[in-house]
Amino acid sequence: MNTHLQAGIFHGFTLDERGGEVPASVGNPEQFGLEARHMADYETHYAAHDRRLSATVSLAPGTVMLDHEHFSPREMQRNPVYADWLVGLGLQHTAGMVVRHEGSARDFISFMRPKGAKPFSDDDKRFIDVLMPDIARASRLRARMLTLARSAALGMAALEGLPHGIAVVDAQCRVRHANGVAERLFAQPAAAGALSVRHGRLQCSPAPAQERLQQLVRGACASLPAAGVLALTEGPRRLVVTVLPMPMPLSYAWASGLQQPAALIVVTSRGAGPSLSPRLAGDILGLSPTETRLALLLADGKTIKEFAAAEGISWHTARTHLKNVMRKTGCHRQLELVALLQSLSGG
Repeated sequence: MNTHLQAGIFHGFTLDERGGEVPASVGNPEQFGLEARHMADYETHYAAHDRRLSATVSLAPGTVMLDHEHFSPREMQRNPVYADWLVGLGLQHTAGMVVRHEGSARDFISFMRPKGAKPFSDDDKRFIDVLMPDIARASRLRARMLTLARSAALGMAALEGLPHGIAVVDAQCRVRHANGVAERLFAQPAAAGALSVRHGRLQCSPAPAQERLQQLVRGACASLPAAGVLALTEGPRRLVVTVLPMPMPLSYAWASGLQQPAALIVVTSRGAGPSLSPRLAGDILGLSPTETRLALLLADGKTIKEFAAAEGISWHTARTHLKNVMRKTGCHRQLELVALLQSLSGG
């Protein structure tokens, strides 16, 4: 597209209108003999006051803005963006458009031709119009992926700070990810009942425990997933291994987890360390705040009727929340759910 338009530079970026900041951008400055810092300089010092953006925003979303149709040569010469930035980089004419507007964020795409080239024409505008639906779709997808990446980064940071061992395995017990606690646990010399990683696969001994672990992992990765708990003895310690279906909020942290079913392994030492916070318990189990409150209340010995009264909702609504909790955790009875919550807390 950049070649067809005979543009030297392609620049796409998101502008947060609340503070005039540019949280994300993409471009090809190197192909024009420039560096990424040149685009960063624009995003930091010029974007919030660029009259080209104002002209683009004044048009209907997806409408192509050709700068020579909005500014005279004299206005361009007196404008800081043209005089101080564009001309200095050997650029002159711009075709720009808004391809996404959500909340305070707008995604802009612009094509800039070298100094001395002809302005963009109506034919160029029609060419962009034909591709606009695909451009807008790609912009929405990119925004979604960036959001997921940020969520994944936060989730990864939270898991790394846990006192619990956290690992993600596939149906064959191949380890996809392990936080620091789990890595240290798996690296210890093999002992009766201890967890370890051999040839990339999670294992434990004796043989009956290994068979049970494999059974639980297959169950968590099944089309109708189920959760389970395995108790292991490692010297004086009693380890509780909770095997869970991979909740979607955490799946975003591991791209490979989206390609095939995965299981979340949570290793706790019974009676040691603090319990999971409600927020983190909800994240690990893939529950909403309301569903997390229900699960923790049931684990504390309360009833579904008491939850409904505390929340000010009907018994039928509370039952709907319970069904969602059971489905997301892979539990089939409330006793299983209570045991699951207790295992996550090392109880």
